[in-house]
Amino acid sequence: MLGITSRSPLVKNVHLCIDNNPLCELLKALLFEWGYRLTDNPEDDPLLLISEGLEQPAGFNHTLTFSSSHYQDRHRLEVPLTIETLYLAIENHFHRSPRNHIRICVDWPIRVRVRGQQFDTHAVTIADRGIRFISPFELAHSEEMEIYIEREDESYDLHAKAVYSIVGREIGRGDKIEVGAVCTPQSKEVRDSIRNRIIGCYLKRVRPVLGSNLFAEALRQLNLTRMSETIATSDYRD
Repeated sequence: MLGITSRSPLVKNVHLCIDNNPLCELLKALLFEWGYRLTDNPEDDPLLLISEGLEQPAGFNHTLTFSSSHYQDRHRLEVPLTIETLYLAIENHFHRSPRNHIRICVDWPIRVRVRGQQFDTHAVTIADRGIRFISPFELAHSEEMEIYIEREDESYDLHAKAVYSIVGREIGRGDKIEVGAVCTPQSKEVRDSIRNRIIGCYLKRVRPVLGSNLFAEALRQLNLTRMSETIATSDYRD
């Protein structure tokens, strides 16, 4: 989104130059949750996140501006923000292949029905159109399955197709088999619900870092759905 870069996707440096304290503290907490490293050294070639109107510090080559105007493009985000737009704008700066869906690492119990049988397991990553989960066996590419997820007052019965199977030790996660699957056409309501749940869970995770008062102020910097805000402020586990 912010241009192709030759850097390794494992090196994700960000520098903040934000004059809105609640927004700045929220960004710090979210960036840490998303695996970014904060730096003030231009030689690290970080992505500069800066409030509109501030003087840009010297030496920074890549900039994402936060603006109160309604004009928004790949280098500028409007405040109040949507978490998904923020996530994708930053992610797509560090990855050659554009990422179009917000995702989150989780430990959610799920039930998988495949090959005429079913088993209970857990998801390790979920997006509004995809899922990765632990499987007792490998699944072939395009193999179809049904995945059932229940979270508090919502349940999702998803049809999916396997994209890959990988042994966890290949990615430093033991000997368990992990299956990545893409969810085939489902309603907009289901996709929106899963996406709002992901956003709410991210906010819920950063709430203890900010503390209740600062978190409440930070929420005012965001454009949230009722579902996302309810999850973020609830006592439910994510």
